[in-house]
Amino acid sequence: MNEKLQRSAFARLQVANLSSGVANGVVMITVPWLVLERTGSPARAGLLAALVSLPGIFVSPIVGGLIDRVGRRAVSALSDVLSCLSVLLFVIGEVVTELTYIWIALFAVLGAVFDPAGYTARKALIPNAAASSGMDVEKANGRHEGFFAIGWMLGPAIGAWCIEAGGPTLAFAVTSGMFLLAAFAVRSMRVREQHGEHNEHENFAQSLRGGWQLLRTDRPLLIFTLGLTVMGGLYMPIDTVIWPTHFESIDNAAGLGAVMSAVALGVVIGAFAYGRLARRFSTPPLLRVIVVMSTAALLPMGFLPGTLVFVLLAFLTGLAWGPFNPLWNTVVQRRVPTASQGRVYGLQISLVYAAPPVGQLLVGWGIESIGLRGTFSIVLGLFALTAATIASLRSLSKL
Repeated sequence: MNEKLQRSAFARLQVANLSSGVANGVVMITVPWLVLERTGSPARAGLLAALVSLPGIFVSPIVGGLIDRVGRRAVSALSDVLSCLSVLLFVIGEVVTELTYIWIALFAVLGAVFDPAGYTARKALIPNAAASSGMDVEKANGRHEGFFAIGWMLGPAIGAWCIEAGGPTLAFAVTSGMFLLAAFAVRSMRVREQHGEHNEHENFAQSLRGGWQLLRTDRPLLIFTLGLTVMGGLYMPIDTVIWPTHFESIDNAAGLGAVMSAVALGVVIGAFAYGRLARRFSTPPLLRVIVVMSTAALLPMGFLPGTLVFVLLAFLTGLAWGPFNPLWNTVVQRRVPTASQGRVYGLQISLVYAAPPVGQLLVGWGIESIGLRGTFSIVLGLFALTAATIASLRSLSKL
């Protein structure tokens, strides 16, 4: 095996990781902006955000099984190519005819079918790439999530610039190119993938059930996963409905991009700091600090302050939350056999996708019924209650 390619495996994974992060960041700001621009309806924006979450619920467990059987690189590269094609449909649709809400929803949901596969496969590739590059896996976890967050930081800013310079069509064209770059970067990697040693009489469905059995019988890991699910279900409506509605109402695309980029910048710093934090603190207290501090930074946003204050609070929220994703990777890597990690990641991500749709629908309806400020206050109250519950759970002490 080529030694040069071996040593550069982690760097190549991060090119794909960063490119995908940028692409998703652009889409995250462009799609709701396009919906609000064409319909003027927060409820429709919330409905679309919910619909986009649905494919991940069903696709992620299947993808997890494919990762363990077929291979991490193959699944990652194919998903990015398909994501590239799905985003190009927005460009084609806008050139051929003006996109209506139905077409926007259709293309967005189609893209959401492919995205979880790439994200999950790249997570599963971290130990392989780290081993090939001679890197400590905890350090690799922090860097991987840090680079992905850099993509999320740059993506909204690039998306906002594209919207102002050339409209949503330019933003989608840039996104398709980033997905294609991600696919090429992963395919160029040379790593020793560890496939599952499956029983030859075990079918695919039985393999997936085996992944669920691993998660279900590990009580601390299961409770950790459920906590992640609830927190994600409460946060995503803020990110995808409340913030876009607020900044669209004051006609400030740059402000929305700045807030999302500030969150991502905080996450970048927090994620890169994870390696040092993990050496100084065990997982349970570090998890509690992450949950409590990120909630404390998020709560003042309910007052809908000026843009500069909004950006500062967004940065502090991201900074506090930044170590979470590398901590999540480390927990799975420590508690789940390598050959089964794809299935466990897939099941976890499926649960994460399952929570937001109801919240997004209710938040969109709430904004139109009782207003943005009242709805935001209710969501933040539930978020604080959930954070306090997670911080007090004794079972997480066994992580």
